[in-house]
Amino acid sequence: MNQRNVVAKLNQIVEQAQLTLQDPKGLTSERQRLIIALARFISTEMSHASANGVRLDGAAGMTPEA
Repeated sequence: MNQRNVVAKLNQIVEQAQLTLQDPKGLTSERQRLIIALARFISTEMSHASANGVRLDGAAGMTPEA
């Protein structure tokens, strides 16, 4: 999993958490399930990459985005 994918998934987590806060009565359980699923996906992908000796920072020479 490259850095861009990790950042994209983390942005999805933030978006879903913010939406849950904005509308706590509507779709809260669905959004919480999505947040959990995204977090688990990232954790699993990073665990597989680390176990296989894959760098998690993306392509060689790629600089992190702020």
